Amino acid sequence: MFKVIAFVKRRDGIEIEEFHDRWRGRHADLIAQSPATKGLIRYEQSHRSLRDYEREDCPFDGMATQWYESWDAFIDMYSNTEYQATVGADENDLFDQKALVAVFTEVEDVIVERPEGLTAPYTRLCCAVRRKPGMEIEEFHTYWLEEHGPLNRDDADIRKFFLAYEQNHRMRSDYARKDCDVDGVTIQTFASARDFYAMALDPIYAERIHPDELKFLARDNLIWLLTDAEEVILDRRS
Repeated sequence: MFKVIAFVKRRDGIEIEEFHDRWRGRHADLIAQSPATKGLIRYEQSHRSLRDYEREDCPFDGMATQWYESWDAFIDMYSNTEYQATVGADENDLFDQKALVAVFTEVEDVIVERPEGLTAPYTRLCCAVRRKPGMEIEEFHTYWLEEHGPLNRDDADIRKFFLAYEQNHRMRSDYARKDCDVDGVTIQTFASARDFYAMALDPIYAERIHPDELKFLARDNLIWLLTDAEEVILDRRS
C-alpha cells in the first residue's frame, strides 16, 4: 500500500468558503460515489483552518490524502474515462492544477500514536519537507526517522505540546519524477492552534529542536499549513 499526498490550491476567482464547501460537498460526493474510484482504498481531506489564512506566506487551501493497494489501481483510476469525465473534470474546475504539489509516500511511520478515541475539534500541522541542499536521499530519510522523530517524542518538554506525530517518507521510486522536490510530509496533531504556537515559540524548541532541524531540513523551503481535523470521505480498508 502507498499514499498520494497533495497540497491543493483553489482556482483563481473561487472564494475561500466556496472552495471548502465544494471540496467537502460536490467533489467528495463524486469521489465516494463513482464506480471508477473502486481502487481507492481511503480518501481524506484536511481543510486549512480559517484562522490560518491570516498568514499570507502560504498559498495552499488544504491537503488531500489517498491510499492505494497498488500502482495498477492508481493508474486504472486516473486513466478511466468515466473518472476523467466526472471527478477529473471537477478537479480541473476546482483546483489550480499548476500549483498542485503531490508526493507519493510510503505508509506513514507513526512516531507518537494518536490517543484512542480522539475526536474533533483538534488542529493538525501538515508540512511538506525538503532536505537541505547537498544531503543524500537515504541520509535524509534515516536522520528524519531515527534521530529527529525520537528527539521530538522523547523530549518531555516538547512532547507535552502535541497529541500525535507521523512521518510520511517519499517512495524511493517517486524520485524518478523531476517535477517534485518534496521529500515527505510530516503531520503533527495538537489540541488547538494555540498549542502549536506555544511549542513553536517555546525557548526549549529554539534550543533543542530548531538546531536539529537545521541539520537535515531546508527550513526556508517548507510548505506548512494548519488544518482542522481530517475529514474521511471513504475508507475501504479491512
